[in-house]
Amino acid sequence: MTGNDDGRGRWSVGALAKATGLTVRTLHHYDELGLLRPGERTRAGHRRYTEQDVQRLYRIRLLRQLGMSLEKIREVLDERTGTDALRDVLNRRLDEIDDQLWRLNALRNQIGGLLEQLAGSPQPRPTELLALFGRTSLFHDDLSREQREVLDRRASEIGADGRKWLDGEWRLVLADLVRHCQADDPVDDPAVRRTAARLKVVMDMFTGGDPAVGESVVLFFREHGLGVVKEVLPGTSESAIGEELWDYVGRILTQAD
Repeated sequence: MTGNDDGRGRWSVGALAKATGLTVRTLHHYDELGLLRPGERTRAGHRRYTEQDVQRLYRIRLLRQLGMSLEKIREVLDERTGTDALRDVLNRRLDEIDDQLWRLNALRNQIGGLLEQLAGSPQPRPTELLALFGRTSLFHDDLSREQREVLDRRASEIGADGRKWLDGEWRLVLADLVRHCQADDPVDDPAVRRTAARLKVVMDMFTGGDPAVGESVVLFFREHGLGVVKEVLPGTSESAIGEELWDYVGRILTQAD
């Protein structure tokens, strides 16, 4: 760091302010809060900041850039296990940044795909646009980053033709499930068992056979299925797509195992 005023790794408040781009008032404020106290003082009482103080100031500035309050920063840095506490904070923030990057990349891919679709068809039908955005985007907020990465890899593995087939087939399977449930068809009925087999094919193709992702998808439908079915199968009665439907699907999957 430039601005070392005595050649011994000690900085006056003015020299440290100049070297870091902070103001003298800010450093005085940090001192008053007990956030950054100078390690030494001269006989005349002037502040002298040590190399250890500079390291602490670097951490303070980093945590401020991450949006942390001065009070919280002081708590983190003054913990008995200060290094561990700081490491935990930074790891959590890094996970958040990774998640944001993933979402931005997913959004970029969706926009790029939409632009390609628009370039190839002057007036794309709404159903084509819906298929373009893909069913995986429905589940992103309810899956962990690792599970979303599984879906991303799976989408790449099955290719454009596989994604197109999947987007059409799962709608047909969903419509058949609603019909079976409304008719109260027994889960061991041959037609229901054929639908169950198609459902398992769709699930396995969608998740790559990952059971944890499959469980999260099922949970998503239990919590948000009404909106999904109304979007995919417009005109379906709400009475036909309540909790009873997902209980019925659960029995079908159990019977198919």
